[in-house]
Amino acid sequence: MKIENISRGLIILLAALGFILAFTYMSLNIKTVDYGYELQELATRKERLKEEIDKLKSRKAQLLNLERVEKRVIEELGYQYPTPEQIIKVPGGDRDRSRH
Repeated sequence: MKIENISRGLIILLAALGFILAFTYMSLNIKTVDYGYELQELATRKERLKEEIDKLKSRKAQLLNLERVEKRVIEELGYQYPTPEQIIKVPGGDRDRSRH
């Protein structure tokens, strides 16, 4: 009877350890799959952000294009170049610039 009890206890212990081992393995396997999906989502997001950065850099270059700015200022705001009569010459202005 004692041997039967010991055997039964050993079987229960081994079954519990097997269950814990199987549960741990499945949990880790599920986590690995979840991390794989998350990694793929992050890689996709990274690519989208890179594309957005490239578009924004292109847009920045377009907006900073001085010819475009000049054209827009003239057409939309009505600015114009000064006529020779509107230009005021400052005496010694050329000499002051050459010192720097």
